Amino acid sequence: MKTQNRNLLFVVIAAALLLCCCGAIVFGAAAVYFMWVDSPSSPITSGGPIIVVTQVVTPLPPPVRTPGPAMTQPERTRIPGAQPPSGTATPGAGAQATVTPFGPAPADASTEALLAQAVIPARDLRALALRLKPNLGDVPIVVNATPPSFKVGDTARFWVSNTDTDEHRQITAELRLISTHLYMWVEQGVRLDQRDLEKSAERFDRQTYPTNREFFGSEWTPGVDNDPRLTILHSRGLGKRTAGYYSSADQYSQLINPYSNEREMFYISADSNNARPGSAFYDGTLAHEFQHMIHWNNDRNEDSWVNEGMSELASLLNGFDPGGAEIAYSREPDTQLTTWADPGDGEDNSAHYGASYLFMTYFLDRFGEELTKAVVASPENGAAGFDDALARSGRPERFDDIFADWVVANYLDQPDTEPTGRFGYSAIDPPQPAMVETHRRFPVSASAQVSQYGADYIRLRGNGKLDVVFSGQATTTLVDTQPRGVHAWWSNRGDDSDATLTRAFDLRRVSTATLSFSLWYHLEDGWDYAYVMASSDGGKRWQILPGAHTTDKNPVGNAFGVGWTGVSGGGKTPQWVQEQVDLSAFADQEILLRFEYVTDDAVNKPGLMLDDISIPAIGYVDDGERGMAGWEGAGWVLTNNRLAQRWLVQLLEVGRRGIVVQRMDVGGDGKGRLSLQSDLTDLQAAVLIISALAPATTEAATYNYTIAPR
Repeated sequence: MKTQNRNLLFVVIAAALLLCCCGAIVFGAAAVYFMWVDSPSSPITSGGPIIVVTQVVTPLPPPVRTPGPAMTQPERTRIPGAQPPSGTATPGAGAQATVTPFGPAPADASTEALLAQAVIPARDLRALALRLKPNLGDVPIVVNATPPSFKVGDTARFWVSNTDTDEHRQITAELRLISTHLYMWVEQGVRLDQRDLEKSAERFDRQTYPTNREFFGSEWTPGVDNDPRLTILHSRGLGKRTAGYYSSADQYSQLINPYSNEREMFYISADSNNARPGSAFYDGTLAHEFQHMIHWNNDRNEDSWVNEGMSELASLLNGFDPGGAEIAYSREPDTQLTTWADPGDGEDNSAHYGASYLFMTYFLDRFGEELTKAVVASPENGAAGFDDALARSGRPERFDDIFADWVVANYLDQPDTEPTGRFGYSAIDPPQPAMVETHRRFPVSASAQVSQYGADYIRLRGNGKLDVVFSGQATTTLVDTQPRGVHAWWSNRGDDSDATLTRAFDLRRVSTATLSFSLWYHLEDGWDYAYVMASSDGGKRWQILPGAHTTDKNPVGNAFGVGWTGVSGGGKTPQWVQEQVDLSAFADQEILLRFEYVTDDAVNKPGLMLDDISIPAIGYVDDGERGMAGWEGAGWVLTNNRLAQRWLVQLLEVGRRGIVVQRMDVGGDGKGRLSLQSDLTDLQAAVLIISALAPATTEAATYNYTIAPR
């Protein structure tokens, strides 16, 4: 099960900023200046008191979701004490905004409607184990009949994971401290100051524990170990960039996951001085990981980006500076807010932490504590959770409306607008986002790609009045492939989820049978698995079946048997493969056949596609072009892999008389235009902001624009 960890990358950035501020190293200062050279050299100050929002955009809002079961999250990256560079732009205070929410939806959204109706079941590891491993016998929910009894000085064995290598090892640790809510264990041979442990334990008991529980809810207590206290284990070898992590595998019996420590706990690295007990960074890490533990108990399959943003928010609510992640995001604003990168593929999550942290902080600033708590409590996941909370509160805005204002707020950061907080932050002062382009001569044309729910900022300088003509791709894909025909089955994607596709077959008249199908998959390697299985007792027990492309590798204990993981075809890019599975063991029987895709807590990839399913022995052929054809999908959707590509194009003008934000009316063909309201010479700043808004996919979208004198 993937751990939710917090890493130390930003410590390096914080050190660089400190050196630059002190002027100690010349090349370091030059490097930091280069990072921020796109920011205005002086604050933006609008002469007028009013921000006018011209409503010229009607992007397609996502359809209303059918409420579904709940979900959870991943890793973490922060620098203690990192501050944005000075000189970031801030418009003048006292402005007001005219609010006009997005308009009605254009017509064609069939794939989006299917996705909105497809409820992905949450993963239930115990139920999976009982169904897929019947020889386990009874699997206890709580492993101790009576609460355990520990005393300071006791020793115990623990499994720990290296997040760089995904390797597990066992260590022996000593119990150094027992507080109201904590056990603090330290690996033998590790030296930690007892007074520092006591200081952090006291702060957790007095501040973090009640604050997190009041805002986010309760952890499972007394939990799997029948003990209300939480365990903190200090260990070496957790990973070079890991300050700490939480693994929900520990909340299950070892019969389900062999690496479970069978208790509510989180892990702290003993290798880094930045995560030493007694420090604000250490205490902030406890607040972050405790939120993950709470979220697992209350909304197990929440999208990672929401869960991680809430954990960063937990640090802020407890008075600790999550600082640093927002700096990484400001340098890469074309980071998809609504997904999470895979450290296992060498991807850096720093900007994702920054994006999620900023969005949650912005939402709390703008809508307040109660509505933010309603998002936490919503059983809906990701953007749908925000839509659900907003709708229940009677607010007219939806997630896309908030996102549109948020990308403007990240540039303006002017919280004193009316309605208060629409275009800025009051709790924090984030750095301005980097520009992807600066244009000074016109006409000019350019082409680029932008991530879904990312943002490209384009600065306009020079003189004259300008027209902006935009053209973006009209459709996109759920995954980077195409069905063998027109339609194929897609597994959908989500964290801590269990999607199934099931159909009954009659093999009573055959002595042998083979299942054949075309398969494409891109799954988190070694963490998320898909299976094909059969049942002859109506679905009470299932037998996982091997195929030509299945594997028995199970590095972290997540697999329930042979299955598919990683990338189909064995290369870096997924390819369609032909799979065959022997069903002869079920000849002369009526069976249920199932494809099942099970994901862990954090990081999900594009998933699986199935096409051209056949059992020649009984004359069964399904090319996906006859509709559901008897298949029952829980989470799976039959799709043409085409999704309407929605666009958000905003033009921001900051002048002496006020600030104008225009939103372009981009049609279903991906085209639109608008005009700069003022001459460039009368503006302090003019910025074009381009975002793509297609749900469910992580495929980037291509656009081009022309800016010409009017």
